[in-house]
Amino acid sequence: MKKVLILLLFSNILTAQISNVIRNKDSYTQEVFPYKGVRAIQIDEVSAVGNEDNVFIFSKIEKNANPDKMYFQRFTKVNDKWIVKSIFEVNHSGIISAWGSRKAFGDYNKDKSVDALFIYGLYDADFKQQSVHLIFSQKDQFYTIESSVSDDFKTDKFSSNFKSLDAESKKQVLEYWGKLDKKDK
Repeated sequence: MKKVLILLLFSNILTAQISNVIRNKDSYTQEVFPYKGVRAIQIDEVSAVGNEDNVFIFSKIEKNANPDKMYFQRFTKVNDKWIVKSIFEVNHSGIISAWGSRKAFGDYNKDKSVDALFIYGLYDADFKQQSVHLIFSQKDQFYTIESSVSDDFKTDKFSSNFKSLDAESKKQVLEYWGKLDKKDK
């Protein structure tokens, strides 16, 4: 039994290929990471160990701006320089809020590149929730799912490219979405 537990632990170490680095948000300057907004609100540094380094940045325009605008950018290190691989922009006449603790990282399609998903919500000016959204980042593409308070989160809307996701990535994303408590209490 002891040998089986040691073997399981060793196999988990071998398959754990995604690494998440936590640093002070102020260490990610616009000189190194030229993000589009004026203030970074969420930053995640995630690597596919030995293969790829990424920094995911949510940034926003000035506080209290209406309409609100949020940018989501994926930076990847290429030849010791951080380059923007992809950018996703959200505009909303109300408030946009990144759900910082709701995220997941993996390599679902086993291509040695980081797959990442994040959640954000749209709110009216009184901070009453209107909808919840998932952004899935894979290489230089974004895939999205959204659901609205108006029908108690019963209908999911998918980005047009979502159907092109590989089966395993789609399975993992839909599992996460299905378990997500979409109502922001």
